[in-house]
Amino acid sequence: MRVYLAILFVLTFLLPEIGMAQNRLSFKADADMLSLIDSNTLRVNNKLYARLNQGDLNVYGFEENDIPIYSDSVYAYRLSILESQIPLEYNTYVRPYIDLYTQRRRKLASKVLTWSKYYFPQFEQALDNAGMPIELKYLAVIESALNPMATSPVGAAGMWQFMAPTARIYGLKTGSYYDERRDVSKSTEAAIKYLANSYRIYGDWLLVIASYNCGPGNVNKAIRKAGGIKNFWVIQRYLPRETRGYVPAFVAAAYFMNYASEHNIYPDETVEQVLHTDTILVDNRYNLASLSEMLQMDPLLIKTMNPALRRGVIPFGQDKIAITLPYAKAQLFVQLQTNPEFKAELDSRLMTMNQRAPKEVPLQSSRKSYTVKRGDNLGAIARKHGVTVQQLQKWNKIKGHSIKPGQKLRINRA
Repeated sequence: MRVYLAILFVLTFLLPEIGMAQNRLSFKADADMLSLIDSNTLRVNNKLYARLNQGDLNVYGFEENDIPIYSDSVYAYRLSILESQIPLEYNTYVRPYIDLYTQRRRKLASKVLTWSKYYFPQFEQALDNAGMPIELKYLAVIESALNPMATSPVGAAGMWQFMAPTARIYGLKTGSYYDERRDVSKSTEAAIKYLANSYRIYGDWLLVIASYNCGPGNVNKAIRKAGGIKNFWVIQRYLPRETRGYVPAFVAAAYFMNYASEHNIYPDETVEQVLHTDTILVDNRYNLASLSEMLQMDPLLIKTMNPALRRGVIPFGQDKIAITLPYAKAQLFVQLQTNPEFKAELDSRLMTMNQRAPKEVPLQSSRKSYTVKRGDNLGAIARKHGVTVQQLQKWNKIKGHSIKPGQKLRINRA
């Protein structure tokens, strides 16, 4: 308690002396002392308070528009005290990416914090079962901002951004109706296999992360040019330009996800989530309309929770597929399937519902349009709306990649 009171004293009398200009905090206090105060305060509050919402998380009393900025030594110290199997070194390459998350992309960062509540426990369990560092979960942040519908301009898809050929090597199905690259559980397992194979080659997690971005061929070439040294920071200059920033972005993501509150960034409270879920196995007797009617659910919610179903259709085939549902609805489905009193009635209802239900349930009931802004390109617009560049070109009869400000683009859902 004495330590806690001492910290409160320092925070009460030291922090008011810190200057504020244009709603951007620039801390001028001794950096080492500030980082020590900051980390101790964080530990005390973790023990004393249950952080449930923005009000609880804002332990520093920031105003709504405050954007805190700290010195390099503060960032370095904070990274140094994180428990991590992967070395999280702070340097001049990392700082711009910390600024990206904490200053320029704050709204996106807030949504990432929200979705991490849902996805990170899944990642951590899978990584722990495989004996892998749980910090690898931050790869999905820099790959897709935790968006399972993300699609890159070159065709990589899903939260872990697999290209179709690589996905198939690791056992993921990629069809027009069912794309397991967008299935969070299966794509996570595939990513873990890829990362484990890379670690057997390099024995260094930063090199593994680099290879995830540019492939082992480019990493091997860079190692040869560096005289055989297996150290990312040494071989960095020999890697493709994008990969040179990939590992620093990973370190910055680890920093941001652990210290968002220190930057006045909190989970987006407007984003609705279903945190307690379970999976069921279904065959092609079902479609999303019949399944939603049986369980009294919005079919669009089922589609959103199952991004691998690209067209809202249970694909035809002999194998059953896993569908994620809210926990209570999954339990209801099991009861309806296993209770003999419901079995005959269920089969009859399914036959009736399938006859009258549409075969496809789009994520949105109608198409939408987008007005091109200055600086836009097809790749960025495609990523924003979860579609491909080729689809934008087809829907809007665009040849090549030329678009102009003010142009209206038609956007459907994949």
